[in-house]
Amino acid sequence: MILFELSEQEQQDFDEWKVEHNKTCKFADPMSQGAIGGRLSFQFTPTSLGMITKVKCACGEEIDLTDVSNW
Repeated sequence: MILFELSEQEQQDFDEWKVEHNKTCKFADPMSQGAIGGRLSFQFTPTSLGMITKVKCACGEEIDLTDVSNW
């Protein structure tokens, strides 16, 4: 089984970004997200140094959560 997880720092950074992003995102309203959601896409890219972690919103805004201190 392949499992992708956020580190504690990445989770904290994501939580802070999401609160601020929801203030301006046109898709933040639950009624505009569709029946099954999918507004946020998580991208995990394994490299020889470590995992690159990004989150992209349907509005196009993206955050790089990569915690290079784990590399």
